Amino acid sequence: MKFRAVITDTLCMRELLDIVTTFSRINRNIAINIQPTKVLIQIDGEVEAGQCLWCEIDASDRNGFFSEFVMDGVDKEHNQIYLMAAATNLVQALSYTKNNSMDYVKLKLVKTDVACLAVEMSGIVHNESDIMNPKVQHQIPVTVVPRSEWHNFSLPLDMVYDLTVLLPSVKSLKGLMDKKKNMSPSVTIYATLAGELSLVVETDVVTVASHFKGLQCARGKPPGAADELEDESLEAACKVDAKKLSTLLESVDFCETKMIANIKNEHLLKIKFELREKAFMNFILPAVDFE
Repeated sequence: MKFRAVITDTLCMRELLDIVTTFSRINRNIAINIQPTKVLIQIDGEVEAGQCLWCEIDASDRNGFFSEFVMDGVDKEHNQIYLMAAATNLVQALSYTKNNSMDYVKLKLVKTDVACLAVEMSGIVHNESDIMNPKVQHQIPVTVVPRSEWHNFSLPLDMVYDLTVLLPSVKSLKGLMDKKKNMSPSVTIYATLAGELSLVVETDVVTVASHFKGLQCARGKPPGAADELEDESLEAACKVDAKKLSTLLESVDFCETKMIANIKNEHLLKIKFELREKAFMNFILPAVDFE
């Protein structure tokens, strides 16, 4: 197995730090799935329970996120690599990119006494009154996941949803959910094809709803499905865990990004954060019933 990737764009370096920081606030460990054309980062744990968080970064365009990307998987038939790592270790290694001007960040799979993900970077580092141009290196211990366990990390990439709606800003939803999570263990997300969105919590005493109108909304369709006459009365709803949704919104480090919700009626809520054209993060919450 072999893996080496180089990032030379400063914005991409900081986006990678923001992504890993978000993951570290939700789960201690992350899984990194390296494929020939993309890298998937996801929270540790089986996804059978329905909840999952993952980020997909395109690796096919050398003018995109990675300026260099080389990998060889387990074998030609299974050309992938799965690594497990502590998210906080990767955050610490990448933290130099936050306030310093780095020329590059290199990620490389190496083996010393144990398998490690080496993180190397070089650039201008401001240290109090001094300005240095050092080469910074970290070696993060990783566990190579055997192929027999890859199925534990399968993601619902081909799910078809009933409605897709462009959400308001992270900041506005974060404030709403911070209040609603203390009122009820669940919140129901309603959307209509007419571009209306509602966040509703219900208690024995009161029902509190927040409404948004004029949002971009579309009907979910399987790939290649023929266009149909759109009925603006079409709606979809999903009741999800309020604290888990609030935790996600509090954890994200990229507040200005486009945020899209996909709703499978009474089944799943997916929120997609579009970081750039070929890098995005997805969070899926299953429907719940606390009654």
